[in-house]
Amino acid sequence: MATRNIPVLLLVCLRLSGIALLCILWEVLPRSGLVNPTFFPPLSAVLQEIAALLRDQHLLGHTIATLWRVVAGIGLAALVAVPAGAILGYWLPGLAAGLNPLFRILAQVNPFSLMTVFLLFFGIGEKAKLIIVAWVAFWPLLHHVIVGVQNIDADLLKTARSMGTSPSRLFLQIILPGAAPSILLGVRTSIILLLAILVAGEMLGGLAGLGWLLHWSSNYYSSPYATTPIFAVGLCISLIGVALSAVLRKLERDLFFWKPLESAWSASPAPQTPRRRPNRIFAVTVLSAMLLLLVAGGASTSWLSKTNGSFSGEGDVPSPSASGHSGHMSHEHSLPAAGQSGHSGHTAPTASPVQSGHP
Repeated sequence: MATRNIPVLLLVCLRLSGIALLCILWEVLPRSGLVNPTFFPPLSAVLQEIAALLRDQHLLGHTIATLWRVVAGIGLAALVAVPAGAILGYWLPGLAAGLNPLFRILAQVNPFSLMTVFLLFFGIGEKAKLIIVAWVAFWPLLHHVIVGVQNIDADLLKTARSMGTSPSRLFLQIILPGAAPSILLGVRTSIILLLAILVAGEMLGGLAGLGWLLHWSSNYYSSPYATTPIFAVGLCISLIGVALSAVLRKLERDLFFWKPLESAWSASPAPQTPRRRPNRIFAVTVLSAMLLLLVAGGASTSWLSKTNGSFSGEGDVPSPSASGHSGHMSHEHSLPAAGQSGHSGHTAPTASPVQSGHP
């Protein structure tokens, strides 16, 4: 059934019905006792935890740090993949066809298996995380650039060459704009995988980012729901991935309005509303936000990395340099003072399993 035969209001209700059903079950099942609320908290408790993390635990700063790594890594991958794809797709098509099997093999290598290798060679700093993101983004971008360049109208390229267009102008004015829809499609198809790999990298090493926040939230519990911080951070990561995909899809729809968008309800393309010119307002807004993120993200990441802790009570956990002078931490000292934050139920782990006086 095509979407044009469905009323707009009914179509919106149908598309939101699955999300509404999931939210209702998420709230009702733990409240009714059908599932253990200690390990599966209700949605309302998770939303309250997100509000507390925004208020007290630098959730916004960790989100900016993760998005900064995503944007910077994609930018590094694009700086290499776009020129390389244009050269292989237009000037060296035979070499591109010969290297295509190798590119497919490298693209299918599990990034999780390479993560420890990158951490071994580049350390646990920002360099390793950016290289991981750039590696994951490079292969889809390279493939889509080659495909996009090879699908450019041959008559347009012949006309440009017959008019004596230089290779640099040919790349900037013909090849790059012609392959732009395919480039954006490559970014959109890889953005979710990029976010997942980056979160895993932040969990293995680093002191800032949503992955680090998710790792440390597993060491704390919130009464009466022990796993509320984990669900809160995980829900934020999922929503960010959905938001990034939606932004890229809107960019594709606004900038490349002549391309038909596939309908989720039918195999036939959705009807397009004709426009006189592309909508660049949203694109300029996204570009400005990316530039601001690149400027503010580095500062936020550096500040969070220098912060001793982001959770209430984490400051009570001694640093590694002071661990040799500290004895067994009592349970009372591991609790944050009442009234200092909304996470009075969080408890920190003991400083060391070895008590003072034991070898």
